[in-house]
Parts: sequence; C-alpha cells; structure tokens
Amino acid sequence: MPSAKTAAPPTKKASSYKPQPIVLTALDGFLLSGALYLPPTPIVTSPPSASGTANGPSNLAEGAAYKQEHKALTRVVIISAATATIQDFYYKFALYLSHELGMVVITYDNRGVGRSMPDNEELAFLKAATDNDELPPASSSLPPLPAKPSSTPVNAERPKKQDGKKKKNPLIGFEATLVDWGVKDLPGVFNYALKHFPHSPMLYVGHSAGGHILPSLDSYYTRNLERVLFISVTSACWAYMNSPLFTYWFFYIASPIVNSYYGFFPGKTLWGTMEDLPKGCFENWAYWGSFKNYMLGGNPEWKPNFDLFRVPLYSLYFSDDDFSSTSAPKIMDLIPNSPRRCIGLNPVQDLNMKKVGHMGFFFNSCKEKLWKTAVYSWLVDGRAMDRDTIREQAILADSYARL
Repeated sequence: MPSAKTAAPPTKKASSYKPQPIVLTALDGFLLSGALYLPPTPIVTSPPSASGTANGPSNLAEGAAYKQEHKALTRVVIISAATATIQDFYYKFALYLSHELGMVVITYDNRGVGRSMPDNEELAFLKAATDNDELPPASSSLPPLPAKPSSTPVNAERPKKQDGKKKKNPLIGFEATLVDWGVKDLPGVFNYALKHFPHSPMLYVGHSAGGHILPSLDSYYTRNLERVLFISVTSACWAYMNSPLFTYWFFYIASPIVNSYYGFFPGKTLWGTMEDLPKGCFENWAYWGSFKNYMLGGNPEWKPNFDLFRVPLYSLYFSDDDFSSTSAPKIMDLIPNSPRRCIGLNPVQDLNMKKVGHMGFFFNSCKEKLWKTAVYSWLVDGRAMDRDTIREQAILADSYARL
C-alpha cells in the first residue's frame, strides 16, 4: 500500500501521459481492464490521527485538527461509463481530475466492453504479475494492455484466416447483463479502491448507465463515498425518449433481429457509433426500457438499497440529449433519501455552446464552462451550483476567452 506521502511520479505533458493499467476483479472472479491516473503531487493516504477517546477526538480543538487532516487526504474518484462506452473515452476528464485537481482516478471497462473481454490472456498475465505488488510503480516493465485496433494499411500483409474461417467475435455466446455490471463488476472496482486507499475519501462520477447501477450497491462498498456526480443519467424508458416510436422500433423490433443474426449487439461492428455489447446486456437495457421506473421496474429487488442510499448527489443533464432530455429528475426520484440536486442545462442559452448532448460533457470543449465551474465546485468544495450560477460562470469564461 502506498505510504503517507508517496513520491510524486515524474511530471509529464498531459498529451503524452499514459495511465497505469490495472486489473480489477469482479465479485465472481471475472477480470476487468482498468486504468489508474496518478496526480503529479504527493498522494496522502494515512488516516487522520484520532487522539482522545477510542471513538475519535475528545474536544473541539482536536476535532478541528482531525477535520483538517481528513481534508488533506487525497481523494479517489471512480468514473463509471455509459452503456457501450469504453474507459478511454473519459481520458481527458480523468486527466483533468488527476493532474489539475490532484486526485487519484480509476476508470474501467465493464465486462464485455472494450478490453474487458472473456478469457483475455493479457489481463490474466497482468494480474498474475501484479498480485504481489499492491500498487506497482508507474515505471513498471509489465506489458501494457493491447492497443485499440486500427485500420490495416493498404499494403500491409493481412493475417491469414485460420481454417478459412473468420475469427469468432469473443462476445458470441458470452453471457453478461447490466445487472452483472451493477452487482459484480462495480463492487469489484470499489474493492480495489478500498484495498489500496482504505482511508481516502471517495468520489464517484457516473455517466448514464454508470449512474443507474450505483445505488444498487450495498453500503459496505460505498462507506467511504463522500459525493456523487451524475452526468446525463436519464431514463431509457422508450416512452420518455425524445423519439419514442423510433426507440420502441429500435429496442423491440430491429435490434432483436440484428442481435440474433450476429450473436451480440453490433454497435461498432455494424454502425460504428457505439461499442459492441454482449447480447444479454442489450436485452437487459431494452427490458429496463419497458418500465417507467426503468431499472427498478426490471429489478425491484434493488429498491431497498436505493432507499438506503444517502450519499449526496448532484446531477447534470442537457436539453439536447439525443436519448432523453427530460427524464433525469425521474431517475433522481428513485433515490428518495439522498440529498440531491438535479440541474437541466440548455447548451445554447446557458453555456453559449452549440451542442453537449448525451456524450459531450466529457469533451474538452466543456472544460472551461463546466469542469472548472460546476465540477470543481461540487467535487472539491461540496457546493452544487444552480443553473443561474452555471450560466454566469459560462459568461465569465467567454469574457476571459476574448481577452
């Protein structure tokens, strides 16, 4: 485990920074690809000294000192991705949190997405090589995870087909659902954070489905969680979508035929817009979408944990969201006992931006008007900005840009 003040890694330019590959183990033993973004500043992980009684500080002076020591601990942020979205998509945002706000950031691919494929030999090798090193140094000579596939040059020699057959997609026959993401994968991510940073305050950024699954967790995993930021966490109930008839056709008519033919959801293979998904994940997504209370309609057994979830929540959604621009408050209503604020933003009127949509918050174009204002205010100071304040800050950002 890292010491109280780990030596800062060598400073690198943001454009060349490569996060440290890690392996996360889901509750059922499935290996997940993850990445660890370490800040250039010292990482403070030692617990505050609780002088006085066994229960903590015994007077106000000691209590104030204890609070300051706790505040000095390095925060750990978990970023949980949207459906059919790889962890690499959040690179710039994770880099901002780690290199500019001094936080440790963990990203990961859910099972069946990105590099978290079944029987991934690289993940198995990396796990075996790091089992005895809780936090391997950034300069480790361990082999990196395989790079994203790129197009083959015209004159390059193409790999020969084995036995004259096209290589089988690893998702064919692979059984996985969104429920697995919530009850197996995400607890494994929290376990990693709790193991390596047991005393550090934790923050959580959930994008779309990454927010849906969080309240399903037992409080054992979220015991160090201080605050949660939801981005575009809206309902995918077909009736609430901006184009409900198209969504119904997509979920329940067209996609089942395509998925049956391919054996998985060919988001990238066929359309090139989303990542490929295990067939069960898409079927789970569509099943939840048939209920007005979305995931709680499909999995009512989650309701007790949703009712018990009390971590403060701040949710941002956008009026030009292609999936659903109005249903974010409905999701927040399913978490009734958490202190929460849900803010809808119009990109043109509030931010002077052409588009944000479902994915655009994590583009660098939102850095000045949202990351450095609303995100900083919430994750660092614990203040949830209202719509008017965000608009005012966006106007100031435009003014500074013109200077």
